[in-house]
Amino acid sequence: MTHHVNGNGHAEPKPARFMRDDFDPDDPEYIKEMQRPADVSEDLQEMKRRERVTMVLKSQAFRDELESVIHDAMKDGGNPTSLLALQQISELILPQNRFNQTGLLNAPNSGPGPRGASIVPIADIRGVDALNYTKGEKLLRCKLAALYRLVDLQGWTQGIYNHITVRISQEHDHFLINPFGMLYNEISASSLVKVDLSGQIVDSGSTSLGINLAGYLLHSAIHGARPDVRCVIHFHTGPCAAVSSMKAGLLPISQEAAVLGEISYHDYEGILVDDSERDRIIRSLGPYNKVMVLRNHGVVACGATIEEAFHYAFNLHAACEVQVRAMSAGLDNLILMDKEVQRKVWAVVNKPGGVDSGGEGKKKWRLGEMEFEGWMRMLDNMGYRTGYIYRNPLLRNDQQGRLRTNQDVEIPPAVSSLANGLDEDGIGSLLKEYLERKKGLEKVRWLNTPNAYQKVELLETGTSDPKKVTKVCAALKYLVVVRQ
Repeated sequence: MTHHVNGNGHAEPKPARFMRDDFDPDDPEYIKEMQRPADVSEDLQEMKRRERVTMVLKSQAFRDELESVIHDAMKDGGNPTSLLALQQISELILPQNRFNQTGLLNAPNSGPGPRGASIVPIADIRGVDALNYTKGEKLLRCKLAALYRLVDLQGWTQGIYNHITVRISQEHDHFLINPFGMLYNEISASSLVKVDLSGQIVDSGSTSLGINLAGYLLHSAIHGARPDVRCVIHFHTGPCAAVSSMKAGLLPISQEAAVLGEISYHDYEGILVDDSERDRIIRSLGPYNKVMVLRNHGVVACGATIEEAFHYAFNLHAACEVQVRAMSAGLDNLILMDKEVQRKVWAVVNKPGGVDSGGEGKKKWRLGEMEFEGWMRMLDNMGYRTGYIYRNPLLRNDQQGRLRTNQDVEIPPAVSSLANGLDEDGIGSLLKEYLERKKGLEKVRWLNTPNAYQKVELLETGTSDPKKVTKVCAALKYLVVVRQ
């Protein structure tokens, strides 16, 4: 290796860029390089190393190699801890996992015990894939995918059938829908398919599946005729299908039924495959109603937001359940609400300006937003990782004014008898005595501990030839042991 002799007579290696024998010693870049402090040169080298590592991690070859390692590990079984570590690495590096995450804990030879601990995350748009979507579309994808999971947990699904759609924006007639062939509990933000009003695929998402054009006919008809409707939920559970087959329709016998307002009805004409039925669906729904019963089929809930649509769907299903159970008493024995009472209930729920929570700041909530935020907390607590942005993150201050977080754990009264000794001030006498005693012991220890000075030899920094320098520092030495 070629060396350079500095002013102190010591030979230093040349920088890599000046290893050639024909370089000019008077080159300004060379002089600048040689006069640069050692710590600065180390920082620059570290930055270059990080750039090289980043390039390797972002390369397609490394991603393919990592995926092959994970697939081999899942196939061969092995230690589930290492599989989980590989999964965490892939979530940080890969734009999205193209393998089934549920197989990590279901791999063979992974030991006894439950296998349902691994959940496919909802917010799975990561890495370079996030550049393909605007911030609004990404959040909307996460919210719609979370709604699919929520409907699945409610038990309202029919396998791979039925759909929930949402309009992305008013400027473009583009909508998000589930890929035909996936269960509701598999839907994630990246797997949703973007289509136009005619059903043509604009973005197929992360899967190779298409959409159910026959099922999309109902949604496209409503979206095309009602610009105020942004989200459409269609399902036909047992209670809803039962009510849809009754001549009397949905009866106003419960508060949930009164919350829905006016109900539209559409006669059954077979599976929705005929384009000529679109106009009849639009006329049946009307210009203002948000709930429609499909005779002998199921129900449809609409909303200006995803939260509002789920609000109507939840109350619609509850009203149908109440009616199915009440019909065992006979139609003549049921008490129907008066029209004026129904309008009063609907007016209270649909109060203009939203619902005032009455908490700190008195936030205004639109229809269904407060309930939907609670459902999102449930999903996040279950490990679904919804990516939902909370308006009210449930953070509050304690009695001392400090901010409390979810990491703060209260002491359950069932496992502690501390509450029995509380005095009027709210602090137990035993706790007071312990704190005062601890404070006194700390004071005695500090007073009986003198400073001990020690000589320490340190190396100089910022030079290529560091010398040892002796410095004096103070250290604490315990001389007295305090016994209780």
